[in-house]
Amino acid sequence: MPTVEASVLIAAEPTAVETVLLDRDLAPRWTAGLERLELVEGRPGEPGSIGHAHYREGGRRFVLTDVLEEVEPARRYVSTVSGGGIRARVETVLEPVGQHETRMLVRWSGRGTNPVTLLVLPFLRRRVRQRSEADLEALKALVEARS
Repeated sequence: MPTVEASVLIAAEPTAVETVLLDRDLAPRWTAGLERLELVEGRPGEPGSIGHAHYREGGRRFVLTDVLEEVEPARRYVSTVSGGGIRARVETVLEPVGQHETRMLVRWSGRGTNPVTLLVLPFLRRRVRQRSEADLEALKALVEARS
C-alpha cells in the first residue's frame, strides 16, 4: 500500500487553517481538479460526515466519497476516501509551531480497487506527492491571504 506525505508551514494559527480546510466552498480553490465538494451527510468537521468530491481531470469526471472517521478539532482529521479505482486513508495533522504558525501534514495511504489501479497506483507515488504539495501550497496562500 503506497504511502505519501506532504507538509507545509503556514503563517497562521491552526484554527485559521481549520476554517479554510473545512470550508467546502473554498476547497476547489486549493485542490487541483476539484470542481465541487458536496456534503451529503453530517456537518463539516463532524465525525461520520460524508462528502462527495466531484473531480474533473482532462476529459474524465469522477466522484470520490470522503467519510470523516476521526476528528481532533484544529489538530487532526482522518478520512477514508474511495472511488475512481482507489481506497485511501487520509490523515491531516495541524501542528502549532511558535505562536502564529502551523505545520500542516497530509499523509495518504491507499491502494487500487480494480486490476488496473492495483497495478498502476504504486508507480504514481511521486505524482501523488507532487500534487499534494501543490495543493498544500495553494491552501497556504489562501489561508495567509485571509489572515
